[in-house]
Amino acid sequence: MRYSLRTGDATLTCYRIGEFVDLCRGPHIPRTGMLKAFKMLRLAGAYWRGDSGNRMLTRLYATSFGDKKSLDAYLEARRKAEENDHVRLGQKLDLFISNPNVGQGLPLFTPRGTVMMKTLQRFIEDEEFIRGYRSTLTPFMAKSDLYKISGHWQHYKDGMFIMGDSHEEISRTDPQGAENREVLALRPMTCPFQFMLYKRKLHSYRDLPVRYSETSMLFRNEASGEMHGLTRIRQFTLSEGHIICTPGQLKKEFHDVLKLIGYVMETLDLTDYYYRFSKWDPDKTDKYIDNPAAWESSEKALKEILDENGLTYVEADGEAAFYGPKLDIQMKNVWGKEDTVITVQIDFALPGRFGLTYIDRDGHEKTPMIIHRSSIGCYERTLALLIERYGGKFPFWLSPEQVVVLTVNEALDSYATELVGRLMRAGFRASLDNRNETLKRKVRDAQIAYIPAIVTIGPREKENDEVSVRTLDGNVRTLSTDAFLDKCAQLTRTFAGETTF
Repeated sequence: MRYSLRTGDATLTCYRIGEFVDLCRGPHIPRTGMLKAFKMLRLAGAYWRGDSGNRMLTRLYATSFGDKKSLDAYLEARRKAEENDHVRLGQKLDLFISNPNVGQGLPLFTPRGTVMMKTLQRFIEDEEFIRGYRSTLTPFMAKSDLYKISGHWQHYKDGMFIMGDSHEEISRTDPQGAENREVLALRPMTCPFQFMLYKRKLHSYRDLPVRYSETSMLFRNEASGEMHGLTRIRQFTLSEGHIICTPGQLKKEFHDVLKLIGYVMETLDLTDYYYRFSKWDPDKTDKYIDNPAAWESSEKALKEILDENGLTYVEADGEAAFYGPKLDIQMKNVWGKEDTVITVQIDFALPGRFGLTYIDRDGHEKTPMIIHRSSIGCYERTLALLIERYGGKFPFWLSPEQVVVLTVNEALDSYATELVGRLMRAGFRASLDNRNETLKRKVRDAQIAYIPAIVTIGPREKENDEVSVRTLDGNVRTLSTDAFLDKCAQLTRTFAGETTF
């Protein structure tokens, strides 16, 4: 039996079966006879009422279905998800860890994981430079004054890390004895800083568009229950960019942003995504800048751009940024949880709030348009998706360790060491395995580590200046050393998705 109570915008529901009353969203099945197949999944401990001074209880996790076939299908999907979960693989491949003494949502990247992060960053930064972006470097924090101008203080303060009492500003005295009151906050985004850079000098319409990019370290005070692995964390790295342009340039610049994102997603082979047109909710004016006319015109403009670019999208009310509508690229992880990977926003509010201007053809000051965009999104979240997409078997250019050189005996150690040095000088991530183990064992260990190029050196290879290369699909080829180096360079230069020699 279901009972419900409506309080304001919320509805509370509870279900009763016999004498058992459960306060939950539901639904409950009317009788247990409907459960034809069930499976215990795991056990966990829980203190009564969450108090460690109380008795420890046992929590049972189970699932049930109306038939065994459905249960078996669910268990197989769960097995595959667990196998490819980025948290499990990240630890298995020694890419990142978490530590309770450091804190939740604050991952620690190992040298191997750091290599992957930096490889992705170089890929994006080089591509953005080719497409006309210029890099900035801005502070991790700012006074509350900056966020009050942008509106983040009014609309996003609960999601920020604030240093000082935000209700009563800290009083400080400078060396000259003047009193200075300030509250600092770690930045949740970079746009206000780049706008200040734009304002440092006058701009003509001939100077536009101005395209700023930054690999930004950002901080957001996520709720503990929302955080998981690398997909939602409190400190993260964003490929952030802002395009300041004339109204007449808006459509072309947005189109070019879509081309950049499409290229990045295709290169990474992240293709299972969809577009969401995120709009404001006029019934929640406290969540957004309250300017209905501007919202209507900017949403109309964005819709025209999306339609002209032939995008298929869904519309979602209440998902816009507080200063404008946006296009979100949505993906699911192996567990089926959906996240926003990349976002592109049209901003009608902040150019005016920051007093951004340019001198138009007629000699008058005009207010520019702004596109907030990312090209790869949050690097940590994208890395999580890549770990799950490839199951740890990364393309050659992205792999944390690209080549391992195996020797069959000690007499070849010197030659193999020279080869590893040559590979590293050429810019490849290579290592030497000269352990006193069988060749079969060395090959197996390299395969478990998902190293894409496993090179074996024996007397014949040394004599002929050749290498025997084994890839993770089991194929083995013999190449000249020069040909092998050329192929490694080609795989890296072209961001090849498959590793073949």
